[in-house]
Amino acid sequence: MKKKFTLHLDAILVIALLFAVSLGLNAYQYYQYKSLLNENYRLQLQGLEDNLNLDSLRRALEREQQKAGQEKADE
Repeated sequence: MKKKFTLHLDAILVIALLFAVSLGLNAYQYYQYKSLLNENYRLQLQGLEDNLNLDSLRRALEREQQKAGQEKADE
């Protein structure tokens, strides 16, 4: 006895719908991933810039404190 394989139209529609929804969700996740990747990159650069500014300001403050200390010592 040979079994015949039949695929009903409603099953095809469900499979196509699931496939389309899957593609849509993957596209959405990819969009979210790219958005978060760009934000992470921007924040890393901002953190680097902030660290450089902080180091620069610390050095400037130390120089000013040394100048003030020397001026006090000279008086």
